[in-house]
Amino acid sequence: MATENYALIRTVGIIGAGAMGRGIAEVCAATGLHVRLLDECRQVASTAVQRIKSADANALVRVASCESDLSDADLVIEAVPEELAIKTSVLARIEPHLSDHAIVASNSSSLSITQLSTSLRLPARFCGLHFCHPVEQRPLVEVVQTESTDAKTMALADSFAKSIGMSPVIVKDSPGFLLNRLLVPYMNETLELLLHGASIESLDRAAKTFGMPIRPLALFDEFGIDVALAVGRSLFVAFPERIAPSELLIAMYKSGRRGRKAGDGFYHTPEDATFGRLDPDVQALIGSRRRSEGRLDADTVALRLFLPTLLEATRMLEEQLVDDSQTIDRVLRDGLGLQPPYRGLFPWANAIGAAPLLERLKPLRTLGEHFAPTSLLRAAADHHLPIGTRRPMAG
Repeated sequence: MATENYALIRTVGIIGAGAMGRGIAEVCAATGLHVRLLDECRQVASTAVQRIKSADANALVRVASCESDLSDADLVIEAVPEELAIKTSVLARIEPHLSDHAIVASNSSSLSITQLSTSLRLPARFCGLHFCHPVEQRPLVEVVQTESTDAKTMALADSFAKSIGMSPVIVKDSPGFLLNRLLVPYMNETLELLLHGASIESLDRAAKTFGMPIRPLALFDEFGIDVALAVGRSLFVAFPERIAPSELLIAMYKSGRRGRKAGDGFYHTPEDATFGRLDPDVQALIGSRRRSEGRLDADTVALRLFLPTLLEATRMLEEQLVDDSQTIDRVLRDGLGLQPPYRGLFPWANAIGAAPLLERLKPLRTLGEHFAPTSLLRAAADHHLPIGTRRPMAG
């Protein structure tokens, strides 16, 4: 069945030739698929094709002039800017030009796939295919299913992701899917810690010790300040009691900063991010909003950084969004590139233990509901089980 599905997708249409669209085009062409790349600015699409490194892959990518050039595509992936009106307009415009067998996917990272599907006449042939940035380095693809998506579409999307060397995870349409729902608490707490007096060096050390591949503030630059804010807002709407857009992130956005793609995020250049040289204007922005200058010890910084994400992961297990804790850890490894010693949330948490973590949560509860212990964590402590076990065993 899987081999049969691979053969059904030979030509991929991609709408949007920005960083994500180009990255998806490159990994598709690298495995021998033909690609049609369409952008409202033809020069942007042409430049994207020129930047594809492999000559063999480059030869398989063709710039499309209009929607009808995608009529031979077996799969069309929308990768335009993260705005509902833009995406729905593009999807509605492209559908009439597609073949009867083609399926359509959105690379949205923050918008509801269900809501996007309302712009289509045939929502059964639509799903989410959320690739991670940079595509060529992060194998995770979240294959997002709505209530309307049919089984054949999901099977095709899943096997397509595998055929281009990616690591797909099938998820239900829900706010943030899996990866961003885990990341937003971590990223939010990074900024809260800065405003509460934590040094940037202490945040960097905690992240490195855990196995994060890049500095916490560099993560915002990689994603884009605008994308991070959009994802954060979608989760705020869904979970207002425990997630709120950071005032510092809003200030960064209002100051016109967009991240690495624009060369004006927390760091000026990738080299600055590598060496931790924060933009002086950003340092001033942080300083003007600091609520405390008190020093936080390394243990407190680490717990505050990673406990909100752990608690969100246990909620996802309680909601049965995923089958097991191993899936959550795989999402973090493949989507972020988590490194040793832990390579996941649950190995880190279980190295500490459920009961000690409950104790360490007590003084943090005053900081907000994002530090509220979950039923799953309490059950793990009560029954002496590894954290991540969904249901305690009897006896």
